[in-house]
Amino acid sequence: MIITYYSVGIAIDDCQFHHCVKLSKFESDRSISFIPPDGEFELMKYRTTKEITLPFRIIPLVRETVKNHMEIRVIIKAMFKATLQAQSIEVRIPIPPNTSDVKLTANKGKPKHKKGECSILWKLKKMTGGRESQLSADIELLPISEKKIKQGIKPPISMNFEVPFACSGLKVRYLKVFESKLNYSDHDVVKWVRYISKSGHYETRS
Repeated sequence: MIITYYSVGIAIDDCQFHHCVKLSKFESDRSISFIPPDGEFELMKYRTTKEITLPFRIIPLVRETVKNHMEIRVIIKAMFKATLQAQSIEVRIPIPPNTSDVKLTANKGKPKHKKGECSILWKLKKMTGGRESQLSADIELLPISEKKIKQGIKPPISMNFEVPFACSGLKVRYLKVFESKLNYSDHDVVKWVRYISKSGHYETRS
């Protein structure tokens, strides 16, 4: 199997292969040659920090309308192609620990107040590229001293998701199968490649 990248290439900071990979082949011509073990396995792990296509943009808006009351609005924008869909989307929005009541509205998905976690969990089954979704929360607060307000730390908004493309830009150019013992050629094999990116620590400060 030979891998390539988008036109300008990508910089990989760290790369680790399964022990079945022939490292000399990769070092000479950047092809990954291997004899796969039985079952599902992880062929390659890599890390990159440059030229990453972030699939979502999170826009948080927080304002205090009157004393002991605040409004939170969170907009998430899908920054990928309209032909693609993200799945298993979860947005966790932190709220003050002195929250007494929360009223939630969302144009898509199911938001829920998680009292024990001091947060709002917003779940969306899927989201099409180029679209945006919005959540609004009216929050009633219990009285708290100014000292505790200043000592409070604002945790980031976190997000979990799956998108059907490689955010790093890594792309498989072609896949070839060689098997002499079973007496079939590369043309006898049904080949396909599926790209899935899963969120790790995807966070936005408000």
